[in-house]
This record gives sequence, C-alpha cells and structure tokens, in this order.
Amino acid sequence: MIRTQLNCVRDLWDNNQLKFPNKTAVIFEGQSLTYREVSGPIDRLRAFLEQECGVKQGDRVTVLAPNCLQFYIAYWAIMKLGGVVVPVNVRLRGEEMRYILDNSDAEVFFVHKDLWEHAKEVLPGCPNIKAILSMDFAENSTIPFEEAIRYPTILKSQPSIAPEDLAIVMHTSGTTGQPKGAMMRHCDLLFNLRMTIIAQSFRHEDIHLLFVPFFHASALYSILPSSAYLGSTVLIAPRPEVRELATLIQTHKATTFFGVPTLFHFLTTMKELDTFDLSSLRLIAYAGSMMPVQTIQRLRQKFPHVELHNFFGLTETISMTHVLPDCDVESHPESIGKLLPEVWQKIIDDDGNETPAGVVGELCFMKENVIPGYWKRPGLLEEAMVEGWFRTGDLAMVDEDGYVYLKGRKKEMIIVGGENVYALEVENVLLSHVKVQEAAIIGVPATGARTYLGEVVKAFVVLRPGETITELEVKRHCAERLASYKVPQLVEFRDALPRNPGGKVMKRLLV
Repeated sequence: MIRTQLNCVRDLWDNNQLKFPNKTAVIFEGQSLTYREVSGPIDRLRAFLEQECGVKQGDRVTVLAPNCLQFYIAYWAIMKLGGVVVPVNVRLRGEEMRYILDNSDAEVFFVHKDLWEHAKEVLPGCPNIKAILSMDFAENSTIPFEEAIRYPTILKSQPSIAPEDLAIVMHTSGTTGQPKGAMMRHCDLLFNLRMTIIAQSFRHEDIHLLFVPFFHASALYSILPSSAYLGSTVLIAPRPEVRELATLIQTHKATTFFGVPTLFHFLTTMKELDTFDLSSLRLIAYAGSMMPVQTIQRLRQKFPHVELHNFFGLTETISMTHVLPDCDVESHPESIGKLLPEVWQKIIDDDGNETPAGVVGELCFMKENVIPGYWKRPGLLEEAMVEGWFRTGDLAMVDEDGYVYLKGRKKEMIIVGGENVYALEVENVLLSHVKVQEAAIIGVPATGARTYLGEVVKAFVVLRPGETITELEVKRHCAERLASYKVPQLVEFRDALPRNPGGKVMKRLLV
C-alpha cells in the first residue's frame, strides 16, 4: 500500500519496496540483496514472530548481536509487526545483560553465536524469555534464525501503528547505576531521520558503510530509517578493522562513512592506505569526541574530495541535534557545530537564567526534542525537566555566531582556587598532542603548599602505540594553550582508561 503520509517507520520500508524494488538495500559479507529480495525473509520472520512466538504490537523483542544481516532483518521484521526493538550492547556481561533482558519484559530473544556463551549464563535468571532465536548456531533450546526466515506464511494484513507508538528502547550506558531504557516512538524516529538527512545531506544513491554498532543510536535511529526513507544502500561492516573497512569501501564503492575520531586516526596512519581506491567516498562523519587537528589535516590530505562533518546528539534528545559542516571543521575543530533547524536549545546558569554568548552553562533542550521517558522508570526524566526544558548535565558555551562548544559534564567540573575548570576543555588540549591517544582528567584534593587551591587537575594519559613522552612535556603542551590553573599538576600514564560497556570513561575508577 502506498503511504502518502508517513505515520511510522514501517511506512518507510513499504514505500521503498514499491518505489525501488530492484535497488540494492543491504550488503553483508559479499551478499547483496535488493529491497524486493530482503523483503521476503523480513515478512516471513514477522509472520513467525507473530504466529509462532505470540509477539503482539507493542511487545518488546531483545536482540544481542554484532553488526550482521540477521540483525538488519530482525530490525525490520519487528518494525513491520509493530513490536519494539530492544538492542543489547554486545559488551555487556552478567548482571548488566540480565537486567536489560529482565527489565524489558521481552519474551523473545535473538542472540548471535558470538554472544551465546555469555547469554546462556544469565538466561536462568530471565524467566520472561520464552523463545530464543539463534543466529548462526543451533542449540536444543533455541530456534534457528534460518528456520524462522523460511516460515511458509506471509501475513498480508498489518497492524495500525500510530506515530506515538513505541518503536525502540535504547538503554543508556551511564557511568553509575543501572542502565536507563530511553523510549523512542515512531514519530521520534521520523523526526530524527529528517534531521539526519539535513545534517549529512544523504542521497538516494548513497551506499552507507555501517560500521557503528547496531546497538547504538546512530545505526538504529539514523542510518537504517533514513536509508529506507531515501531508498539508499546499507553496507554492513562486521568488524572495526581499518584494512577490512578500506577493502569494503573499495569493493562496494561506499559513499558515506560514520565513525569515531580514533578510528580515523588509525585509517589515515595505515601504511597501505594509498594502495586502496577510496575515491567513491563523499562524506566522513564523526562524533563521540573532538577530532584532533592533526587527524583532520591527514584526512584532508588523503581524501581531498571528501566532506568532513562533526555531529552531536544524545540518546535522550532523539539523537542528532548539531552538525559542524565541512567548511568549519578546521576553523572550529572543537565545536560540535550549530543547531539543526527543528531543534531548540538553551544554556542556563545555576539559577536557571539563560547565559549570554561566551559564558559556560548547562545545555538544555526543549521537551519536544526529547524522548517521552525511560522504560519502567516513570517520573525519572521529569526530574531533569525544568519549565519545559531538559537539563542534560552537559556544560556548554555558544559563541556569538551560534557555534556550540561542549565543556564536559556538570558533575565533573573542577574548582581550582575558585576558578572553574571544565574537563572537556583540558582533555581536548591533551588530545591535540600528536603522541596522545586518550586522555581524561579529574579533580583531586590539593596538598602541601597548594592546599589553599582546594582542588588541582590530574590527567590520565594513554599514548599512541610506540610513543614516549614525559610528564613535563605534557604539562608544557597544556601550559602553552591553557590558563595556568587549568594545567594538570599531576600526570599519570596508563595503558588504557577504564570504560563501561558503552565506551564511556568511568572516571570514578580514576584515582
């Protein structure tokens, strides 16, 4: 059925199946499937879930899998059924995994062979799970995924899905406490795909190299829905290995590449890079941390024809809120860019007053740009709402031209002798050193002759492989770029920073 008005994410797929049935929809490990070809297993899996597993509209379905074709098919089957996708971070173990499986109240669980050993340890504590669909393996207690997508029935009727119906529950990976299940409705996903297309100038002809994990917002909120809306192609990368990624780009002529700055550092310093033909790329988009100027310069040198975009968004803010376009990445490398057209922000001081340009405050977003709440945690989101604005806990500053700069988490602000030190500002300076791969700072009590300062800055530094540097060199690098009270008084070198399964640095473990 042709949908002239889009009410839900399923409508995106149905329209494209009619418009571009012979267009390649997805590529994985050498297998290319058109929209018509992949619609068959999607529809059969949808029928299997409904008729054999009893999944009804609004029911949650958990998926624990790396980037793979099966996850792609499961995502669209659940969407077409009107179910709710609950992705599980593949790095989770033990109690954290059990909590999400139990908290979601899901009765159906997709699990990949690579994660089965971890999953089966927690399943005895999840009595709600009634059916397990196994991807690429077989166990007596599971239903093979391949069997489910060969189900003989295809349902012609589809449930009516309203824009306000729930589509995804994405659990945030906080540094303390249990994960919170951010609820995304169909209308939220439709909003985000508009902002994504505006921010990244996506096209029908694009082939998106999907390297970011399927359990992250960029994949499930942005790339999958927007590719279905435009009728473009998703090229699924199973592993974050730069040579393999370069091979995929060359072989399949990928046009867009989303990733984190660290990945692009390794790509641009790969010795064999010049042996690959990556001329098909037109866009490299990055987020998660500041892109060091040196990496930007290397990307410019290696890919002079490619646009570079920095972008920003939170799980709670329906993903993408800001973009820094190609023309600004060198002049404003520390900025997350400017607001997207349908997003509204306010930066406030401790009294709730809006700060003028150039003054740091807490970044807030209008409630219309924010999720409706957290799964089974009523009232929790409202605790962060003030007069219709969502307080993110992020410190930020906007300049007179509208460029926004993050300064770190409000709880991580350090006060040195009465002066505010914003963690992200110092961390970005540390990361600008060519030998530094990762960095984090905390405030520690001042001692000895510096006791009067209250706190001083301590830096934890991870060097790039094969590099050496002294504590004095680190301090000099910072002193040339920061006010004296912001310069780390203590520097500790680490082999790695402690991170939670979502990749966030756990600063409470840094001492």
